[in-house]
This record gives sequence, C-alpha cells and structure tokens, in this order.
Amino acid sequence: MTKLLLTLIGLFAIISTFGQGEINNTKTDKHKQIIGTKFFLVPPTGFINATNFQGFQQMNSGASILVMEIPGPFSETTKGFNEQGLKTQGVVLKKKEEIKVNGKRGLLLTTEQFANGTNYSKYILVFGDTKATYMVNGTFPKEVTDLDKDIRESMFSVVYESGLTVDPLSAVSFTVDTENTKLKFGKSMTGTLLYTVDGKVPTESNDKTSFIVGLSLANVQTVDKKLTAITRIKRMPYTDLKIDENKINEIEIDGISGYEIVGEGLDKSNGTRELVYQVMLFTDNGYYIIVGTTKNDFEQNLELFKKVARTLKRK
Repeated sequence: MTKLLLTLIGLFAIISTFGQGEINNTKTDKHKQIIGTKFFLVPPTGFINATNFQGFQQMNSGASILVMEIPGPFSETTKGFNEQGLKTQGVVLKKKEEIKVNGKRGLLLTTEQFANGTNYSKYILVFGDTKATYMVNGTFPKEVTDLDKDIRESMFSVVYESGLTVDPLSAVSFTVDTENTKLKFGKSMTGTLLYTVDGKVPTESNDKTSFIVGLSLANVQTVDKKLTAITRIKRMPYTDLKIDENKINEIEIDGISGYEIVGEGLDKSNGTRELVYQVMLFTDNGYYIIVGTTKNDFEQNLELFKKVARTLKRK
C-alpha cells in the first residue's frame, strides 16, 4: 500500500487536546479545507495550498503537509507500517506510537527519508476504522528544525467530515477524457486520478483493467528523460518484466514531451501476466505519469490506454 503525516501549546488550547495518546478536535474558523477532500487543517504560517497534491506547502523550504484517504480497513492498510515495511520505501522508522484521533484508532510514526539529495524529517499520522483509512503526512528538510513544531501542530489539528460532499476532480490541475470508454473514475489520491472498470478502488469487477494519471509531488530535475522513464517502469511490482525496445517511443501530449513505454510482466502478488503501459511527460520541474495495466485483451486495452493518455490536458 505504501507506494504514503504529523504539541499544540497555545493553539492546541483552542482547537484540540493531545495527551495520553489521544487527539480530540472540533473545527474552528482557523481550519482550512484541503481542496477536493473532506479534510480540514489549520495550516502553518507561510504555507499555501499545494499545486501538485492535496495539502499545503511552503515553497522556499520544500516542506509539505499532504492528506490521503485510502479505501480499506485501518487494520489491513497499516500492516506494512513497521521498520521493514517502511524501509522498502526508503523511509527509516524512528518511533511508533499508538494514538486515538477523534475517536478512531491511529498511529503516529516519526521517520526520516533521504530524497532528491536532501534529508527529510517526516511525521505520519494515520487513523481509521473498518471501512477506510485516513493519513496526514508532514515532511520538512531535517536541517530546518524550527518547522518541526509548526508541522506537528497543523497535523494534530486534523478534522475529517465524512458526511461532506466534495468534487475530487477539483484537486488536480489536469483532466483526461474517459467518456465512451469502459473506464470510470474511482478516486483521487494525492493529486492522482484512479480509474477502474466499475469505478471502485479496489475494483470488484472481473476485469481488473486500471488507469492512473498523476503529477509528481516534488520538483524534480531530470537529465536523461528516457532513462528515467525506463527506470520508473522497472520499479513497478512485477517480476520478469519485459520491455520491447521498439515500443519505447518519444511522445508529445498537450505540448509536453516525454516517453511512452509498453511492457509485460508477472504480477508479484499472484503471478498473473499483465500488460503495463506507461507515459512520462516532463515539465521544467517535474513530470506527469500515466499508467495503464490489464490482465486480458492486451491489444484492445493498449489502444484504450493510448487513446485516453492522449486526452491529457492541463487546466
């Protein structure tokens, strides 16, 4: 699942309490809704609405707070939230605490991660029930120690309003057109749109075809774009992944250039052979990623993936 945030002294006296492993919040006029979600947080001073993900960011430091709703029970979703599971994602677990968040079971993880040449401190606040899991991630450069308290205070101010009606597509800065195809919108997670045949994530359909479109969370400078695209597809959860060199093509969509790659591999979870389609489009400071996967009708679904990928447009 992790393919993945967090005492108020003056402010907490007003908006919440945190003690004995428990957070209890009520929404105040200082809370701001994360666009396209049911999450509300009090953002730290100097943080603005993020452009590439659902949350807040501070441009000059590279610090961020992002939120995510994950379909699936808390007990299952958090099974990999241990030292070994996080290590596979390049995250070092420093401390793990059980906590209750507004009456729901939760965990608070204190971690560190090295990415893009920088050491980051990262807090992961995750809570949920038998139906869904909710996550708040707070990340900041380890050397910027004065952000630690502000990030945690903001994370601990979390309020989730389950009965709220939101437009999840409003949280992303791009669109794709799946009209008159079998793909149906399923969910938006951290600025990524997920499509399945039945519009459910995870799908309940026998046809496991899926399509994902997203934008990189952080600013990334890429020197060798072709190598980056090949490396990215090879990191997907497949064994015996075979890429046809004749199916690595330069592509341009909505004025953005990149690479289109087609491969086949065995799903690590069940050994089923799958077709995997990937497009990476590189901007000046990041990239768009498009991934389509299917277990059947390879040629027909490949044409579907190509058709929908080419409809990508920036808002």
